[in-house]
Amino acid sequence: MLTGRFEDIIKLLEQAERVLLLPHLHADGDALGSCGALAAFLKASGKEVTVLTEEPVEPKLDFLPGLCGVEFLPMEGTAQAPYDLAVAIDSSAPDRLGARLPLYEAATARARIDHHAAGTDFSPVTLLDNEWSATAEGIYLLLHRMGFDRGVDRPGWLTAEVEKAVAGAIYTGLVTDTGCFAFSNVTAQTHLIASRARMLAGNMSFVSHRVYEVRSRAYTRLMRTVYEKMYYPQPDIAVLCLTRAEMDAAGATDVDTDGISNILRDIEGVHAGIFVKPDRTESGVYRVSLRSDEYVNVALIAKAFGGGGHVCAAGCSLFAADEAALASEVARLVDAVRAGIAQ
Repeated sequence: MLTGRFEDIIKLLEQAERVLLLPHLHADGDALGSCGALAAFLKASGKEVTVLTEEPVEPKLDFLPGLCGVEFLPMEGTAQAPYDLAVAIDSSAPDRLGARLPLYEAATARARIDHHAAGTDFSPVTLLDNEWSATAEGIYLLLHRMGFDRGVDRPGWLTAEVEKAVAGAIYTGLVTDTGCFAFSNVTAQTHLIASRARMLAGNMSFVSHRVYEVRSRAYTRLMRTVYEKMYYPQPDIAVLCLTRAEMDAAGATDVDTDGISNILRDIEGVHAGIFVKPDRTESGVYRVSLRSDEYVNVALIAKAFGGGGHVCAAGCSLFAADEAALASEVARLVDAVRAGIAQ
């Protein structure tokens, strides 16, 4: 269901000269692809656009800056100044902007473009549809209204080269948030937009290869621990808790844990997977990834624990001072998932 009006976002974008685009923390291909597409379009129209990330772009997505011709600037060491407009992209809550939140709040005008159903409406102007498979789907619809992918009717400044860059970034966002068009969030509209993006961008098969198929050697070493430690509190729930020591022993970083929650969910007979790992910087904080099939809405469960996400893919944080406290918190989370499956 659509929340907000395209016209309101378009008016803000057209009026602003200096625009700040902010993807969520630990930005994935949808957040970065959406930012890249919007930035490439706005830059071509003559706007000054900055895409500011919380941390450097992870290696599997390092093709994006070159693909869309947009630099993604990490927060550290970046000049900070008030912007005419700041847009939170693919962010379900203000804390998803991390240390960049003050920059967002200092902007003259603020907006948010998102597709998460479970979230916080923290922006004066919001454009959100939880039926979009990805925020990139909404970015396509927005830019199409502004002249993108309109053939001979496109604006004079919108060259074929820029359209190719925008389309490639949109396609990356779609591939990332749909599991290569395999998830239940994919609709006929998703395929139509992907088709249009593919026609404009050319061969994009490398995106799925980079995002979903290439694995580091550290990841392969970590998998031994993953398969040894996962357990089933009941036959249809799979749980894995990794320690920082186990990750260090494999030489693995947080990037190397991508996709592990899907492994849990994909086990035969499992309706929900719970993956817990320590936060990369904060002691006593644990990041949780929840994955499910149609039997349980993990977005509602994540929201109850202060997080959010989608029906079949969500996340939250747990707080525990020691192993016993963490075990208690995980048990509480398992009980919530168990109750969700039983409904």
